[in-house]
Amino acid sequence: MPIARPVRNLPAAIRIEANRKQVVMAFRIGACEQSAWENSRSFDGQGYRKLESGARGAGTAPSSFLGKAVELRRGIITPVLENDGLEVLAFMLHVEQDVIRELSVCLNAEEHRRAEGLRLERDRRRFIVSRGQLRHVLASKLGISLAEIELEYGRLGKPHLSRRMPARDLRFFSVSRSGEVAVIALSVTQEVGVDIEAVLPVPEADEIAALCLSTSEYESYAALDPEDRLEGFLQRWTRLEAVSKALGCGLGQPICWDEKDWAVRSFLPQPGYVGSVVVRK
Repeated sequence: MPIARPVRNLPAAIRIEANRKQVVMAFRIGACEQSAWENSRSFDGQGYRKLESGARGAGTAPSSFLGKAVELRRGIITPVLENDGLEVLAFMLHVEQDVIRELSVCLNAEEHRRAEGLRLERDRRRFIVSRGQLRHVLASKLGISLAEIELEYGRLGKPHLSRRMPARDLRFFSVSRSGEVAVIALSVTQEVGVDIEAVLPVPEADEIAALCLSTSEYESYAALDPEDRLEGFLQRWTRLEAVSKALGCGLGQPICWDEKDWAVRSFLPQPGYVGSVVVRK
């Protein structure tokens, strides 16, 4: 089935009619092999230095970036962005086996089934660590025990606190992971969405941008110099993914969002990664 082209009649909004599965497949297949990235672990090239210095032509003020990407340490959850009731925490997914066992204990039956359904041990580990750390963060922020955390999942898998739990100040959170890094965004005020991506080549970036971006966004992307295209694409892609997560829907569904209704921040969770977080104003 071909990917439908987006509607571009609102300059200040983005409406996506693309089929999510096909768009993501194009993105993932076009990127470098994950195993090559894991073997090299090298992100000190020209593309990364540009990301670290700021966002040019991305529609986001440079002040929203950290001056320097955080160097994460294994087993340590690190704040990478804090602003007006919004907090973004980052952590590594590659941890010791005893940590994995400890985090696995706090998962519920459904999460264990999801982990067991993953074919690769690497993917099982990443899922267990990201969900286990999420539960630890929520318990710490809410001041309750791990046993009291009860998560439910939306139609497309978005986690949220169970409605059976007592009312709490913190009810808005979002999770994203890419490669060996995961982030958790927490908001005490409004719905939040977060997305990160490893900085890897995306040969189909121009094609995906033409399908998914609004007219103004695509024109600003197309105007970038070739050496800035990867940076520009990943910033825009993570922004779209963050909005779709905040709205609880996928990129394959019609999405209409007005930039005036959202606060958008870009951040660097780790050298070699770029991220975006959005909060409804």
